[in-house]
This record gives sequence, C-alpha cells and structure tokens, in this order.
Amino acid sequence: MEAPQTLPLGYDSFAGLREDNCIFADKTRLIYELVKVKTPVFLSRPRRFGKTLLVSVLEAILKGRKDLFEGLWIYDQEYDWTPHPVINLNLAGVESDTPEGLENRLGYRVGLIARQEQIELVPGAPADLFLALIQELFRKYGERVAILIDEYDAPILEHFGDTDLAEKIRKTLKSFYGALKSCPEERGFIFITGVSKFAKTSLFSGLNNLTDLTLEKKYANIVGFTIEEFDNLFKEHMEETLNEFISTNSIEEIKTIADLKTQILGWYDGYSWDGKTSVLNPWALLTFFRRKEFGNFWLDTGHPGFLEKMIKTGQITFVDIFNKDFFTDSMNIIDIGDRINLKALLFQTGYLTVARTEFTGVGTHYFLNFPNLEIKTSVAQLCLSLEDPIKDPLLLVTQGKAILETLINRDAAGFRLALESFINNFSYRVFTYNENFYSMIFTLAIAFSGQLCEPQREVAGGVMDLHFRSRYGDDFVIEFKYVPLPPIEDNSYERAKKELMEEARDKAFEQIERKRYYFRFQGGGNKIFKTALIFGGRAEILVDFQEARNWRLEWNEKLRSYAVKET
Repeated sequence: MEAPQTLPLGYDSFAGLREDNCIFADKTRLIYELVKVKTPVFLSRPRRFGKTLLVSVLEAILKGRKDLFEGLWIYDQEYDWTPHPVINLNLAGVESDTPEGLENRLGYRVGLIARQEQIELVPGAPADLFLALIQELFRKYGERVAILIDEYDAPILEHFGDTDLAEKIRKTLKSFYGALKSCPEERGFIFITGVSKFAKTSLFSGLNNLTDLTLEKKYANIVGFTIEEFDNLFKEHMEETLNEFISTNSIEEIKTIADLKTQILGWYDGYSWDGKTSVLNPWALLTFFRRKEFGNFWLDTGHPGFLEKMIKTGQITFVDIFNKDFFTDSMNIIDIGDRINLKALLFQTGYLTVARTEFTGVGTHYFLNFPNLEIKTSVAQLCLSLEDPIKDPLLLVTQGKAILETLINRDAAGFRLALESFINNFSYRVFTYNENFYSMIFTLAIAFSGQLCEPQREVAGGVMDLHFRSRYGDDFVIEFKYVPLPPIEDNSYERAKKELMEEARDKAFEQIERKRYYFRFQGGGNKIFKTALIFGGRAEILVDFQEARNWRLEWNEKLRSYAVKET
C-alpha cells in the first residue's frame, strides 16, 4: 500500500498544501469559470468549510502561479497566467471588542500588505488606507487590482448576541468596505466570502450587481468533498483506518471498507446548497482520519459561539431550531436587530442544510433539515446544555429509529420501552420535569431517526405540539401533556397515577379534536392518527392513538355559508 497523501488539516495556503503533497480536491474547473465573472462575487458557507483555501487558490491563479497547478485541470487550459496585483484580506480573528480596536486592526492589515508591496501609505482612517492601497497597486502594476475579502462578517458574528456592539461593528465595516465604491476604474475581480449573508445595503451598498453564488447549482460543490472526490482521494486513508478499527474492534459494525464508508457518510456527509449535490464537511472528515475515531469535531472549532449563548440565555429555543420548513432566496438574509431570521441563520452557520428544492410560480423553495449525525448530536448537546460529549450517538440513531417504528405501528408497549431507553442516555442532571423538556427529548429522538417533523406548528385552530408524516403517508398529530404524580410511597399511587394520566390523555385527544389540528392534512386519502403522549413524574409514559374522523365542507343553504361536517 502506498503511503497516503498528507491530510491538509489546518492548511490555509494553497502553495503550502501543494509543496507538502497534501490531498486536494481539484475544483479548478469551477474556479476557472469563477474568475471570468465580471461583477463582484459573494459566497456564503459555514466556518471550517474551505473558504480560506478557496481564496488562496484564487490568489495563486490571479498572481500567475502556474507552477502550483501542474496536474490540475486548469494547468492545460488557455488561461494566460498574467500576474495581477491582489489584495487578500482575511478578517477571521481580527480584534473587534470595540469599534476602535477593529479600526486599528484593519489599518494594520492594510499597512502590512502595503509594506509587503513596498508601498508607503500616508496615515489615515482604515477606509482611506484601503482606497490608497488599491490606487497605488494599480499605478505600480498597470493592472486592475483583484480584491479577495475572506470572512468579511467575522467581526460582526463575534458579537451577534450583543445588538448594540454588533451594530457599531457593522458601521465600522461598512465604512471600511465603502472604499471599494470609490475606485471603480482601479479594482478588478472581487471575491467576498463569509458565513452570513447580510443585506447588500448593510455593508456593500457601493457594489452594484453583486453576484451571490451561495445557492447557485453550478457552484454547489465548490468547497467540501463530494462522495466521488472522497472515494478517489482517501483510498489509502480508508484502508489504514479500517485496519485500525478492526485491530481495536472499537465499532463492531465496521468490518469492511463499505461499512466504514457508510458510517463516515452518516456522520459527515449531507451538506447541500441545491438539494441534490451533497458534500462532506472537510474539517470534520480530515479530523476523523487524523484521530481515527468518530466525534463532533466541527462543533469544537467551527460552530458560532453566539448561537450557543443565545440558546443558553433563552433567546433561541429548541422549537425555533426544529421548525425548519423552507425559505426562499430572498429570505436567506439576516441582519442585526431584535427579529432574527433564525431559519437563515441556522442554514448559513451549518446547522441546517437544503434537503430538497421545489420550484413554484414565485421562485424556488428550499426545504431544510439537519445534514448528518454530527450536527444532530451537536444540536442535542446545545438544546440539553450537556457539558460532556454524547458517548454513543450511533445508539441514539438506533433507538430513534425504534421509537419511530413503534409509533408508526402504534405499538404502545414497544414505544414506551424504546423512548425510556432513549431518555436514559442523558444524565438526570439535565432533566427538568415539565412538558417542554419531554417534548424536546421526543423531538430529538425523531430527529436522530432521520424523520422530518414539525414541532409547535401554527395552524388555524392554534399551535399543535408536533406533526410528522410516516413513510406510508400517514399523518401523526401529537399532543404532549405532563402530569406531576403523587409520591411513589403513597398507597394510592398506582390508582392516582392511572387516573391522572388517563385524564391527561383524554384532554389531549379533546384538544386535538376541538382545535382541529389535523384538518389541514385531510383530503389526500391518507390516514390521520391523533396521538396523545403523556409523561408523568420522572419516568412514567403513556401513549395512545385515535384515528381521526374525516371532515368535509358542506354548503348550508339556510345560513348561506360553508360548515364543517363529519363524514
């Protein structure tokens, strides 16, 4: 077996990656098309997804470094490789605790590039220095200046939970980026990356016709590893890792390359920006091969800290995270303020991905879901505020599927056993005995099963607790209830428990019926099951089902209106 190529973990420099014989997915066909775009270009992707390496590849192409591309697609194309002046600004890690601190660091970054180019700038505001650098590079080389801005929004996202400070940082950045509109003749190719997509007028009001590639099908796999790339590039690492798993017998289910691939894809694949092309998270995949164990590697370094703070402070609840539904391109925008576009925020930061698309008369709808097991366990840890990592996420998947199957088959005894097993994975320290906690646990179980579900869905009659549609097309409308039970030492405990839980069950069915939560699902020939899920005390579970009656609208001639009639 040949020695595997070096894992490019932590490599941001394309030159360094090539010199060290690192694994590299050849995206130069797409990048070749990208550099021909005449308008400023924007790409949103989550952190730790390869944006900085992409910027480095663009810089190498624009600077004419053909020597770095031997063996890659672009090497043999009719590209003239004329060197262009390039400004490469990466704002990740820039000090931004105050607007003044951010201004100082922006000025320092611009000054550093100027010194490298042996250009002397007159001291001034960061925007003035940025403009002067562009103009001086144009005079020095006689060529339009390519401008690459990586992680343009990082200083804002660092303080996204602090509205006042985030707004001040935004104004500072807007002033800095305003330099771009003052030099239309001197600037050439512009490429901007970031996690979030703020309204154009919020930061780049001077850049007309900004081309957003985020949801363009053509560029869906411009970062990340496709399954084909994974198969071609990691053969040696797969064999080495399989031998490690077999020798240690760490996961019994992994006996072959196919077994290992199935597990890897389940953990780290599933990210999509067009609903068809999926890619593996590069940071997580490379870390897995380095450590030869499964884990939530992206959560450790790539997730946005502000999101965790917002969950812990109650600004975001588990219901907000699980109400995924869909968005349109025009809705994929966030901004600073009290009303956060959470759906777009979770998508942009990597917690949700495009599961499928549907074209309507008014545009494309992007339906969202969690991409893989790593994200599901990350979401579970965030929602439950777990301090320790979840020890066996694969067990949660198995148990989640068992919960789903017993529910679909209306097997009450099997359901109780499966759900109790799922609950026992979590420390009693995280338990809060109320309806909200148990509904969160159940929703997490359904998520681990891979089933799409809708918690706290608003309908005409009110807010139903949860809905999902089984693979058979049956609809389950679920109402949760929590019942405090008397002390178990009480002699009448069993009788009181039975009465209290059955009373809560009857109320759940009555509520579903009275508010007609299931009315919107009728008409498709599918069965609808009203489902009462009752939790009592610390460990009691009651589940029951009733097939919903069929309703139809009937014209009442006397009242001159439609009325709902049972059929």
